[in-house]
Amino acid sequence: MDGVFWAWLLWLWFLGWASALAWVDIRDHRLPNKMVGAAFVGCVAITVTHAVVTGNGGIAVRALIGSIVAVAFFALAHVIGGMGMGDVKYAAVTGWVLGTVSWQALWWGHLVGFVMAGCVVVVGLAIRRWHRASAIPFGPFMGLGSIAVGASAVLAGLG
Repeated sequence: MDGVFWAWLLWLWFLGWASALAWVDIRDHRLPNKMVGAAFVGCVAITVTHAVVTGNGGIAVRALIGSIVAVAFFALAHVIGGMGMGDVKYAAVTGWVLGTVSWQALWWGHLVGFVMAGCVVVVGLAIRRWHRASAIPFGPFMGLGSIAVGASAVLAGLG
């Protein structure tokens, strides 16, 4: 099995968990540790298997570093304020999957999530559905940004 199979498998796994986590975050404003953990363990298992089967250890190393960088960035955002701890933990997953694609994907996937969230928040404020202190579930945007960038890379044969 070549790298394309493993890339598709990883992104399908991530898509399933991102969808489930988005639903829970929208409904309950939380990202459950068990769900985030299961998503992460599956992503790691698929990526490590990919690395072993294809002899491409670099993909696992890049994913690990991507995960660490994403968690560090989101942890800083948590300390500064406005980002929940669930988002920090979920960043381990999004950083991992985006890291399997490229360093650019790691950056763009998260940026796209922030931009999408910002647009939705502006609309929510404009129509007075939300106010400045409203809690906004960010997990769905993390997943959507990752999927938008990651899926485009996989479809282009880059992931």
